[in-house]
Amino acid sequence: MRINLKPIFFLFLFGTSLNATAQRTMEKLPASRGTNMNQSDVQNSENNDESQSSSSAEEIIVASRIRTLKIDDFLGERTAVEPDTLPLNFQNITFAERNKTLSSENLGNLGSPFLTKIFSDRTGKIPFLFMRPYENWIKAPNEQLFYNTTTPYTYINYLTTFGDETSQEEDFKVFFTVNANKYLNVGFDYEIIYARGYYNKNSTRDKLANFFGNYQSPRYEAFWKLSNFNLENFENGGITDDRYITKPLLMSGGLQEYESLSIPVALEDAKSLVKSRNFFFNHKYHIGFERTTINKDTINAKTAKNDTITEFVPVTSIIHTLYIDQSRKSYRSTSANLAYYDSIAHIDDSYTADTCSMFQIRNTLGLSLREGFHQWAKFGLTAFLEHDFRRYTSYSPTSALRDTANTFSRLSTYDKNLVWAGGELSKRQGSVLTYDALAKICVFGEDIGDFELKGNLNTTFKLWSHPVSLSASGYFKNLHPDYFLEHYYSNHFSWDNHFIRENRTRISGMLNIPALGFIANAGVENLTNMVYFNNDALPDQYSGNIQVLYFNWKQHLGAGIINWDNDAVYQLSSNQTILPLPDLTVYSNLYLKFLISKVMTSQIGIDCQYHSAYYAPAYMPATGQFYTQQETKVGNYPLMNVYGNFHLKRMRFFVMYAHISRLFAEPNYFSAPHYPINPSIIKFGLSWNFYD
Repeated sequence: MRINLKPIFFLFLFGTSLNATAQRTMEKLPASRGTNMNQSDVQNSENNDESQSSSSAEEIIVASRIRTLKIDDFLGERTAVEPDTLPLNFQNITFAERNKTLSSENLGNLGSPFLTKIFSDRTGKIPFLFMRPYENWIKAPNEQLFYNTTTPYTYINYLTTFGDETSQEEDFKVFFTVNANKYLNVGFDYEIIYARGYYNKNSTRDKLANFFGNYQSPRYEAFWKLSNFNLENFENGGITDDRYITKPLLMSGGLQEYESLSIPVALEDAKSLVKSRNFFFNHKYHIGFERTTINKDTINAKTAKNDTITEFVPVTSIIHTLYIDQSRKSYRSTSANLAYYDSIAHIDDSYTADTCSMFQIRNTLGLSLREGFHQWAKFGLTAFLEHDFRRYTSYSPTSALRDTANTFSRLSTYDKNLVWAGGELSKRQGSVLTYDALAKICVFGEDIGDFELKGNLNTTFKLWSHPVSLSASGYFKNLHPDYFLEHYYSNHFSWDNHFIRENRTRISGMLNIPALGFIANAGVENLTNMVYFNNDALPDQYSGNIQVLYFNWKQHLGAGIINWDNDAVYQLSSNQTILPLPDLTVYSNLYLKFLISKVMTSQIGIDCQYHSAYYAPAYMPATGQFYTQQETKVGNYPLMNVYGNFHLKRMRFFVMYAHISRLFAEPNYFSAPHYPINPSIIKFGLSWNFYD
């Protein structure tokens, strides 16, 4: 069943516009009192917290103010962030990287399996191994934005490609959040990605829903997130011969180039489905005292009224974090495709119906001595215990058939119970020097002795009256590999490994000079006993050391309306056979930025993404994992786009001719081995905000 998102988008847009018209029209406030919200005016500053009122007795004006933050998914520490409201480079949301990383391996479509080519961006944020290739499309708890707003806030995004509906990409997202009172906020976002595919049997259909909220009072605060992710993609195994792209006239006998949908693919009847439902809840109860101070800004010589401020000062916090996750992957095919899988069929040689799942419940209980409750309390100190239960379900050749008519019914389960203990030392107040350091060790369970240490250090100072930020971070991890890397059984793959602990050490630093538009980030990581997928697409462990050195440079240059943004990463892997990485990856964006009729911000430009050639990991449909190979190089190709990006009050929109370099560059445009980049296409995107 095909879904056409255009009617859904325009009906929603029309209904929301009627609702906004029926609401009280928001008036523009004087600059000294506040700002009427539009796409570029979202304020996170503490200076906008005061209530707004008009100079007229007949009229009350309420300014929209939106404050956003993220919390870590462990102890719930808060970090203020800005929402995505910038008017520039909105067009990049239509690419798989979505401004999160410079370059990636993917299968061509939005919503398809994904692996960033920048090593420092590989987060491993998802506990379920077979969900990790899709982590770019979903939000982990520590990536969720939590809101506090004076008026309801809604936005809708719609992205599409022009052309044949048999290959069209569409992405529709709706977001809404509202405060019930000054403490309680609730909201949701829902996204549908439907990419039919510019290559045969390559479509994706993803449905991503998040329900979230927070309650923040002086004594009690809570943050929660309930998510449901459903990611479905057809698996075509890549094109059968790269020469359909690199030498199309040779393959057609000199007659014509092939249309992308006419190029033969390896698989015709395979499909993967990954589902995840998870719930995150972090809450704290603060024990402290009330402190009265003089408000020096409102001292009145005639009366003491309103000249003092009474505030609650937390001394100790009781912390609890609950995380529940149920994730499942299936891979199905109406035939076993024995030719593609080297005649291997462990369960049934006529069809495939692989499945596996993981269920996790994690409870963390902490006790914290808060920073700043007294002049000598210069830092915070937290101690915690964590219980982590995991149940793995997969096929087993030794289990009894649950259904005698179904050869794919030999399911078995394996449980893990782990207890961790640890602590955190932190200083997050002030700007001269802030830091945090967290350590934890497994004290009970089969992974006893595993430990993790990580920390961050930040300072801000002025250099010739310009602010400069300097930061450093690092971690040391000694952990057992994932259960599914050691034990797995399916129709085409089976392994039973006994790996030792992986050891990872990273140190990095960053220098940020906003006045110069300059950011530099450098780091080094050492990996010992690294587990990876080898040339046979099987998990393997390399017993030696691998070092990765990387340097990232970002630079903005501008003169008048001419702007030039550059983002370059140099990375060097000491073992390209086990851990292949492109040496150089560059994104360059040259554009004109100007106003039309003094109200519409316009960005007209051309950008280019490039990385050096290397033996990029190949993709295995049956497991959804990327594995090493030394047969085909990917890269040394400029991916160029011409675009116009516009911002008018509450609306952003763009028009782009994507992959214009296809018209003149040597045809060698692959994202991963045997998976070409989409051909030249026209893309369009729209984002509309409502603040009432």
